[in-house]
Formats: sequence, C-alpha cells, structure tokens
Amino acid sequence: MGNQLKALGLLYIRPLKAMSQILDHGGLVIALVVAGALSLIVPILTPLILLAVVFVPVAVIAVNKLEGTGSAGVVLPRDYMPMLVCHLMGFAAAALPAAALEWIPGLRESVQESGLLQLAIMIAALLYFAFLSVCAIRTVAGTGWARGVATTVIAFAVSAGALYVYSFVRGALYYLASPFVLYYLYIMFGQEFRGFGGGLSSRQRMRQLLETSTINPRDADARYQLGLIYQQRRDNTRARQYFENAIAIDPKEPEAQYQLGRTLRAMGDSSAALEHLKIAAAIDNKLAQSEVLRETGAALLDLDRNEEARDILREYTDRRSFDPEGLYRFGLALSRVGDVPAAREALQQAIEAAKTAPPHLRRQIAQWGGKASKLLRQLA
Repeated sequence: MGNQLKALGLLYIRPLKAMSQILDHGGLVIALVVAGALSLIVPILTPLILLAVVFVPVAVIAVNKLEGTGSAGVVLPRDYMPMLVCHLMGFAAAALPAAALEWIPGLRESVQESGLLQLAIMIAALLYFAFLSVCAIRTVAGTGWARGVATTVIAFAVSAGALYVYSFVRGALYYLASPFVLYYLYIMFGQEFRGFGGGLSSRQRMRQLLETSTINPRDADARYQLGLIYQQRRDNTRARQYFENAIAIDPKEPEAQYQLGRTLRAMGDSSAALEHLKIAAAIDNKLAQSEVLRETGAALLDLDRNEEARDILREYTDRRSFDPEGLYRFGLALSRVGDVPAAREALQQAIEAAKTAPPHLRRQIAQWGGKASKLLRQLA
C-alpha cells in the first residue's frame, strides 16, 4: 500500500517512473479505494464504471491495433488489469488537487458560486488525466508518444459516444442489473472475466522472481531479463542499469551488450551505444537475426560516419534483403556518400518490402516504407 501511495505522489513529479512503480507494486483494491473516494468528493471526471467498462478496454484494443502486436483476445486478458490500475491511479492524481480545494476555507464557496471556475477546474483535471493516460498507455504497451496520444483520443471519443448512448438506454439497463441476470452472466462468462485479472499479478510475480534471483551476484541472466522488462516499458534509465549490471558479471554476453547499445541509442548517446553494439557484433554478428549489424549501422549514421554505415548495412541487407528498416537505412547511407542511383534502388526495395510484409507485421514496419518514400522524393 505504501509503495502505491508513494507512486501517487510521484505522478506529479515523474509520471513515467510512477507508472512503472504502479506496475511493480500496484493493486486493484487500493487503486479503487483511492479513486473511488476522490470521485465522491469531486464528481467532475469520467465515472469509474465508464473508465473500467469502456475507456480502458478501448485503450488496450486501440493501442494493440496501432502497434499490430496481436489479437484482442490475447492482449485484453494480459493488459487490461495493468492498464486499469494505472488509469485509476491517474484518475486519483487528476482529482486530488480539485478535492483539496474543497477543504480549503473560503475556496469551496467560491468554487461552488462560480460556474466558470468549476468549468476551469474540470477542464484542468481532464487534461491532466489525459496526459497521465498517455503515460500509462506508453508504459504498459511500450508504445511511443504519438501512438499513446492517438490511443487516448480514441478512448475519450468512444467513451463520449458511450455516455451519449447511455442517455437513451438508461432505463433498459436497470433490467440487466437484476440479480438473476447478473448471476446468469457470471455463470456464462465468469471464467473469461476472471482471466482479465491475472495480467498484473503475473507481471509482478515475474519481476519479483527475477529480483529475487539477483541476490546471486553471479546471475547475469536475471539482471538481463529485468533490463528487458524496463526496456519494454521505455524506462531506459532502469533498463540501462540492469544491462550494465549484467555486463559487469559477464562481459562476453552478446545479448546484454546488444540491448545496452539499443538502450543507449534510444537515450541519445549513440557514441556509447556504438561501443557496445560493436562488442556484441564481434562476439556474434548474427545476433538477433543479424539485427546487431543494422543497429550498429544506425548508430554510425547518427554519428555521420556514413561510409562505415554503408559498408555494415550492405552486409546486413545482403543477409536480410526484405527488412524495410535495414533497406531504408542502407539507402540513407548511400545517399549521404553520394551514390544516388544505388540509394534510389535500396529505397525502392524498402518500399516494396513494407508493402509485401506479412499482415501482422505491416503496422510495425509501415513507418520505414513511409520514410523511404519521403527520402526517395527528395532524391528525385
């Protein structure tokens, strides 16, 4: 409970770190109690039932569709509870300042008398909740800021539509609240409903087991696996820490060197990233289906070492001639060294590779086809 309340305070200072802590230590009961109590004091935000029944499921499905990470039947049981707890805590953080105004002498009367002030408080709370929703989606689903914002907008739009529909069918819903109907629904779908609650606990058990394994000072793999967990959440600071710990135990472990290089590059330190990527490639240049070469080439491009990037990306695209990202980066390197005809050919191949990719991968790699098209137009 203490960790969850600390995370609530941290939402005002470092929201992404707070969301990560909620995933590590959060629970549904405390989140419901805190959010429910504040919703009673300040009934200005989206009702909690709407949040649980519409907003969060829509957010889980929408970000899954945008990312192309799997079917809704798989993603919903896995991500629903983590997303719900994070959003409930975000709801509480957005409502808490408004609730505090209710207890300040003199301000409560001013708020109640001023319709404009009430509207301003409601808008501020909703905007802050929307921001925390983006943070929650980014942490749980590991998506980028743009898709996190798009997901939140979709969830808000569908929730608004659900409220509108509810205004027309409110009377009919009373029949669904009958104990006999609810019991029948529980018998029919109880197993599926219970499955939605395991996503958060399974994540926490896995992390706790790995944390326990780190007691062994020679267990590099546990630290590496923890690094992957935080990398997926885009918590690069903690991911870097665990990858570095794993490398300190076993410097010849190529996966840890590779992932540390990727993390450092995501943090904007391409020079340090290149060192670790080169070490990983020297140990095993076929690591991650040879993607260690692609990432090395990307780091070299970041540093404007274009001829080196061209050579290593040529080797990569010779091995994987249907990877749009590799072909795009190869085309970029070629264009920078002045080989425009070869660059155009590589970029055209990147576009074709993106178009002909398997359906379940197209959303993930579509950006590289788009970037290749843009660069190709610039070279025309």
